[in-house]
Amino acid sequence: MFADLITQLQEFVDTLPLALQVIAVLVIGMVPALEGDVAAAIGIVAGVPWLLTVLVGAGGTVLTTLGAVAWGSRIGDKRRKGERERKIMARVEKWGIPIAMFIGGFLVSVAINAFVMSAAGLNRTIVLISGIATAIFNTLFVALVAAGILQAIL
Repeated sequence: MFADLITQLQEFVDTLPLALQVIAVLVIGMVPALEGDVAAAIGIVAGVPWLLTVLVGAGGTVLTTLGAVAWGSRIGDKRRKGERERKIMARVEKWGIPIAMFIGGFLVSVAINAFVMSAAGLNRTIVLISGIATAIFNTLFVALVAAGILQAIL
């Protein structure tokens, strides 16, 4: 039953221009609640070429993360920080941003994590690089899992 539905979906998606398929995956990747991992799963099940799906899905999340870091940094720059907060943030910045972004990327949107970290005053370059790496890893991981499951079903 699932195999028939997936085959019908893939046949329908094959009738659409590749540009439209790519735009759909990009838009899904840009939605903070969905991101590149959901875009990759949908794209692979729908029959969009997997490498293109991973690149475009992760690209959507990266674009959203760029905006979130820029917006969060503006807010963070306006906040006044006390000495204690600066010491705590320095420790988090030195050791915790990549790990927090990676773990948080599985639990909450990468873009939302990046926004919160930037607004808190953490180094936006490290937040951005960590967010991009997390988006790419999450998208690739889900794409490989979805491709494996799809292979087993079909």
